[in-house]
Amino acid sequence: MHLLKLLPGHVLEAVAGYLLIIVANLSVALYVLSLSLSLALSLCLFLAYTHRELLQQRGIGRSQMSAGDKCVSIHPSYQASIRLLTEEQDYFGKGHICSGALVAPSVVLTVAQCLYNSAKRSYYHPAELRVALGNSQRFAPSAQGLVYGVTHIYQSPKQRSLAILMLEQDVPSAETQTRIQPIALPLANAVAAQQPSDTWLVSSWGTAGYEQQQQQLHDLLNLPVNQTQCEQPQQLCVLYAEQVQQSQLALDTGATLTAENSLLGLRSESQSTFVDVASHVDWIQECIGDGTNQNSSIWGMLGLLVFTVYVLKCSRKSFFA
Repeated sequence: MHLLKLLPGHVLEAVAGYLLIIVANLSVALYVLSLSLSLALSLCLFLAYTHRELLQQRGIGRSQMSAGDKCVSIHPSYQASIRLLTEEQDYFGKGHICSGALVAPSVVLTVAQCLYNSAKRSYYHPAELRVALGNSQRFAPSAQGLVYGVTHIYQSPKQRSLAILMLEQDVPSAETQTRIQPIALPLANAVAAQQPSDTWLVSSWGTAGYEQQQQQLHDLLNLPVNQTQCEQPQQLCVLYAEQVQQSQLALDTGATLTAENSLLGLRSESQSTFVDVASHVDWIQECIGDGTNQNSSIWGMLGLLVFTVYVLKCSRKSFFA
């Protein structure tokens, strides 16, 4: 106070003026900050509401089952989502048509019926398909997720029920990432028999609810199952927990059935019926070789060559017409 009395009057007035300016600026800054926070909160609420409405319009929902309801919370590193490119261009996840399993660096295994276009009565061309890996949520891309094109499809012989998709490139090795890794094939023609200590797991997306109120599931389900007897050869049959049976779940075609990091089966005809992979192993290994992109690239180049010859023939006909 004594120092202030020693200062000239005009200096005191200048200091007071500066203090008033600082206080005024702080008040404006606080007002702008509170207004920005209010706007941000309002925008978040609006986006949340809009997102919820959008999910409802698209028929997207979450499973009502929790880990305590016989649903295991894991992310299978081999799980593949097979998608149609034309549908996928609308929004991520819309093009999903079935599930599959990564069994080698550039090889995805699924059931043959997954790739059949019933409207055109023909199988999809490789260029029409995309394979999404590393995403446990169907409609939300993961930062570690990858999407690959397909260069070739091995159609199964009449007595077989599986199909092989060759990817455009190998997935990164375990040395660089662990989010996406192949699952092992069983021994050829091995007879699958569940022991009391064995855990068999079915992983799938799919739908939930009754026919008129069905919703496409956003989260990947992992369901423990028990083996039951099958009437047909080259099949594995399972029994779900009572909670699953009552929940109106409809699993994907191609849903994976696994045990101890081995692919036992892929869902085919019904909810509880899976194609026995062991009975197809000889054919699979014959087709994929070492399972790397080298095989896939050869087929891709051959396909491009055939397409080029076809285009040249069409062009020649048009030129001389």
